Amino acid sequence: MALSVSAAYIPPANTSLTPSEQKLVAQPLTDAAKDALANAAPAAVYHPSGSASAPLEPLEVVDTWVGRTQSRDFPRRAEIFNGAFSTLKASYKSFESALSATAPDLAGKKYGFTVEADGRLKVLDSASQLSRSDTQRLTDLLNRSLGLKSAAIAYRNAAIDTVDADSVWSGLGFYSLTNENFAKTLDLAPLLTDHDPSDIKGAKDRTFIQQLQYKGERATQATEAAMYERRGVQRFSTQA
Repeated sequence: MALSVSAAYIPPANTSLTPSEQKLVAQPLTDAAKDALANAAPAAVYHPSGSASAPLEPLEVVDTWVGRTQSRDFPRRAEIFNGAFSTLKASYKSFESALSATAPDLAGKKYGFTVEADGRLKVLDSASQLSRSDTQRLTDLLNRSLGLKSAAIAYRNAAIDTVDADSVWSGLGFYSLTNENFAKTLDLAPLLTDHDPSDIKGAKDRTFIQQLQYKGERATQATEAAMYERRGVQRFSTQA
């Protein structure tokens, strides 16, 4: 758009307003106008809602459990756990070798075992191959093997220590592992037995973390508090 600018001054059309001589006089309402004003209805009616006059609800306090972080002691506990596993595996191999020589009928059957709260080894008929007599014989033999029994207890204790020292939300601390629920959570035999990698049957039982994931008890604020109380007695800290 082009603008044309001129130096010539053009005065405005009106520079001032001339006052009018007419005076304003109020006129009385007619009877019709008075009747219309008296009968006029409001343009809108406000109806307040019930919540507008109701008192505010009291605030509800929500107690959120965050859970512990990983302890500085975790790497040492994990190292002890790995060492306990190596010792347990060697003891189990020795037991299996002795079992083949002394009770070949039992050595040919598949079984599991775990550690009860009192430290005794318990036989698990994981493949339904054991009779009552077989179970009793294996139980006696396992508990008479002092090397295997002590190694299994040491492994259980190291596993619990490692879980307690780890984080709740990003590690093993998501689970609660105790002397009381260990037997319901871990079958030690699949962890110690050599398997063909192509054999996927029972694969979920072959590692500690997999058994913990599908059989373990989930940690809660209550189980964490109980763990801290137990650890306080044992003089072991899980604080980061």
